[in-house]
Amino acid sequence: MRRLAAVLLVGLIALAMAPSAALALSVSEVGREVRCPTCNTPLNVSDAPVARDMKQYIAVRIDQGWTKSEIIDGLVDEFGSGVLATPPKSGFDLVVWIAPALAVALGLVAILVFTRAWARRSRTGAHAPEATPEDAARLEDELRRFRR
Repeated sequence: MRRLAAVLLVGLIALAMAPSAALALSVSEVGREVRCPTCNTPLNVSDAPVARDMKQYIAVRIDQGWTKSEIIDGLVDEFGSGVLATPPKSGFDLVVWIAPALAVALGLVAILVFTRAWARRSRTGAHAPEATPEDAARLEDELRRFRR
């Protein structure tokens, strides 16, 4: 019984500490949203000299109590918006967010138009022409020769 109580107590303590651990900002978490300007890979996987400096910058700012958005804004100020892993949703960069949705919508419209045209064409009857008596006789003759 005491063992069960001890396990439950440890579990409750772990649950109480979990939210604070989840809220703690890490270099890796910020690094997922920023790219290395040298190798253009996510900062959390890059090992370029610039990336190491950026990680150090992030670690210092986390220790000073900066938020994730403040740190990212500081990196953008220093390196430009190309350092962001995802482009901003404003200005010309908005095209990057709108273009895929527009392409999908145009594709769906094209499918609708082509399927309706195809269905209409098959309904109006692109039937094979009737065989003439000469063609029918020739077909019968060829079939008789084939069966032998």
